[in-house]
Amino acid sequence: MTSHSRKYRRRLHALPAAIALLLFGVLWLFSHTSSAQVLLSAKTIDSWNRDCRHCRIEPHYDVILGEIIRMESRMGRALLSLNVDTEAGRPELSWKWSLDDYPEDVAGTMMRVTVNLASAAQGQTYRVHYVWNPSERTTHREMIDENEYIWVVSGLQQSPQRWYSIKRDVRQDLGRLLEKLPEDVMIVSLETGISEPDGRKVRSAGYIDQITMTYLPEPISLEPVATSD
Repeated sequence: MTSHSRKYRRRLHALPAAIALLLFGVLWLFSHTSSAQVLLSAKTIDSWNRDCRHCRIEPHYDVILGEIIRMESRMGRALLSLNVDTEAGRPELSWKWSLDDYPEDVAGTMMRVTVNLASAAQGQTYRVHYVWNPSERTTHREMIDENEYIWVVSGLQQSPQRWYSIKRDVRQDLGRLLEKLPEDVMIVSLETGISEPDGRKVRSAGYIDQITMTYLPEPISLEPVATSD
C-alpha cells in the first residue's frame, strides 16, 4: 500500500484550486484584450458630433504618441459627442490627456469626459463627468444635480504639458455614487472636450488620445477546495 505524507496530500488537494485560478486569469486576459473598442481617435473624429464655438478641434501629430486630437476653447466651448450601442456589464473607459499651461490660480473644469448612462427598468438616466480640475484634489467627487455627478480624475497633483493615463470602471464608479445600482444600467452616449459640466464657457487648450472601451469580466466566485489529512 502506497503511503503519502500529509504535506503531499495537501498539495494534491490544492492543485484544483491552482488550476481554477490559472484558468480564471487566462479568461480574464482574453476578455480584457479581445473586446477593446476605440471610440475616439484622430481617425474616428469625423464620426463624432461637434459643438464648437470660438474653438478649435482638429487632428494633431505628436512625435511620441502619433496622431492625437487637439482641443482649444477661447472662452467658448469645444465638445465632441457620440451615441454608442453598449450592453449592461462592466465597461471600462480609458484615455490619455494633456493640458497646455494654465494660470496657477485657475479654478474649475479645464477638460472633461462625460458618460451618459440609462436604466430601462428604473426609467432613469445618469451622468458622470470625469474632469481635469486643477483646483481640486484627485478623487474628489460631488453631486451637482439629481443623478448627475462630477468626479475629478486629474487635479492638484497633475501638471500641465504632461500626459496622464486614465482608466475608469464606469459601473463600479456609479455604484459608489448611487444608493443602489440598477442591474441593467448601460452607457448610451459620451462627450469629451472643454467646458464646464453646466455649460459655462472655458478658456483652455489641450490634447486627448484615444478613448477606448473595454468590457471587464464579472467577478467569478471560486468555491474553496476542501483539504483533508
